[in-house]
Amino acid sequence: MKRDVNQCPVCDAALQVTELSCTRCETRLVGVFPPPPLARLPLEQQRFVEVFLRCRGVLRDVERALGVSYPTVRARLDAAVDALEDLTPPPSPPETTRPDRAEEKRKEILQAVAEGRTDAAEAALALRRLGQTG
Repeated sequence: MKRDVNQCPVCDAALQVTELSCTRCETRLVGVFPPPPLARLPLEQQRFVEVFLRCRGVLRDVERALGVSYPTVRARLDAAVDALEDLTPPPSPPETTRPDRAEEKRKEILQAVAEGRTDAAEAALALRRLGQTG
C-alpha cells in the first residue's frame, strides 16, 4: 500500500526535504527546501483538495465523491482555504520603482521639443521608434 510520508514515523514531527536529485544526470542538491503550502496542509485537507480539484470545484460532485452533505463539503472547503491563508503570507503591495528607461527617454524627447532643440516631426518619429522597442 502506497503511503504518504510527511511525518516522522518515530515521533510524528514534520519531515523536511533536504536533498533533491535529477533522475537523468543524477545531479544532487543538498539544503533545506520548504514544501509548498499545499504540502503543509494536514493530510485530511490535502485529500479533500485533491477530490475538490478532481471534481473541478463542483461542490455537488465533491458531495457525492466523499459521501457527505453539502454543508460538510462547504465547511471542509472553508477550513482548507483558512489553513492555506494561514500558511501563505498575504501578497505584498507592488514596489514603487523608478520610471523605466523608455519613460525617461519619452520625457527627454518631449523636453527637447519644449526647449526647441528638436522639432515636432523628429520627436514624433523618435517616440514611434521608442514605442516599438520600449
